[in-house]
Amino acid sequence: MSGDTRPPSGTLLLIEPDGLLRSTVASVCRDLQQIQILQATSVAMAEPMLKSGMADGLLISLAEGEASLACLTRLREGGFGCEASMPVAVMAREGDPALIKQLKALEVRRLLLQPYRLRDVIQTVEQLWAARTSACA
Repeated sequence: MSGDTRPPSGTLLLIEPDGLLRSTVASVCRDLQQIQILQATSVAMAEPMLKSGMADGLLISLAEGEASLACLTRLREGGFGCEASMPVAVMAREGDPALIKQLKALEVRRLLLQPYRLRDVIQTVEQLWAARTSACA
């Protein structure tokens, strides 16, 4: 990334049960230098961080199925201490039309379907921050 496109400082909450994927994404995102990464292996583990308002963006795996979707719904309803309108991206194994419709209703900015490249995940994080910047302007 060039200096003038670097994202503003902020905190991304990454909810992903796969430890290798989570640590790889977190490591590369940290290389963006101005993004802090909070990691959670599950929605239950992430809820205290969301309640505290620590996150400015969310990258969540749908590995927990309904629990993941319920978390997104609660976020959008203002059930946590962070901004209800924070940018969100989702990682999933598959995306049928019903799921895609539900994610659109939850204002998910991007859906990454597995298998995805690490580069795609990083681009998604950058896009979340671009969306966050334009929303704050």
